[in-house]
Amino acid sequence: GGVRSVCEAAGRSLFATELAANRLLTELKELESSIETQEDLGERAIVPLVTAAGFIDFAHRFGSIMDALPKVNKKSAEMRSLRDALKNVEIARNHLQHMRGDLASNEPIDYPVLGALSWVKDEWCFSICAAQPYQADFHSIAFDTHAKQWATTCQYTVKRISIDVPSTLSQMHSTYSWLTSLMTFSNPADATLKWGQTHALAFRMFEAPANGS
Repeated sequence: GGVRSVCEAAGRSLFATELAANRLLTELKELESSIETQEDLGERAIVPLVTAAGFIDFAHRFGSIMDALPKVNKKSAEMRSLRDALKNVEIARNHLQHMRGDLASNEPIDYPVLGALSWVKDEWCFSICAAQPYQADFHSIAFDTHAKQWATTCQYTVKRISIDVPSTLSQMHSTYSWLTSLMTFSNPADATLKWGQTHALAFRMFEAPANGS
C-alpha cells in the first residue's frame, strides 16, 4: 500500500532525474562547435541551464521521498551516502527556489544567479553561464594532475557549490537498488526502473443549442 506507493514515487523521481541528466549532456554537446568557433550562443545557453535546474529539482524530490519512507533505517550506510550525495543538491535547490531573497539582499552577488555548467570532451573542458551586468566568478571542473584526468565529466555550479551530475545520479541509482532489494514484488518487473502508466485525456466545451435539444 503506502510503502509501495512511496517507492513508486521515488522510482519516478529517479527516472525523471536520469532523463534530465541525459538531456543535459545532449544539449551541452550541441553547443561545443559554437564555443570552439567563439560563436555567440545567445538564448541557446538557457536551454541546458533550465534542464540542469530540473535535474536539481527531481534529485531533491527523490531524496525527500526516500527520507519519508516508513520502515527504512534512516541511519543505514545507504541512506547516509545518499544524504551526502544530495547535500549540495539541497543547497542549490533552495537557492533556485528562493532566488528573490538573494537578489533583494544588500550582499554583493559575485556568482552567476542561474548557475554555471562545465563539462568535458576528451582533453577539453567547456563552461557556460548566463552573462550578467556585473562581475561574476565560478570555478570549472578540477583537473587531477596526478591521475591526469578531470574530476568529473559534468558539473553544475550554483552559488559557489558544485554538483557532480554523474556521481549524484549514480548514488541515487545505488540507493534505489538497495531499496528495491528490501521489498518483495509479486511481479519482478515492478522492481525495474521505469515511469509506469500515464493517464491522458482531452475534452472541449461547446454551447448547447438554444432550443435545448
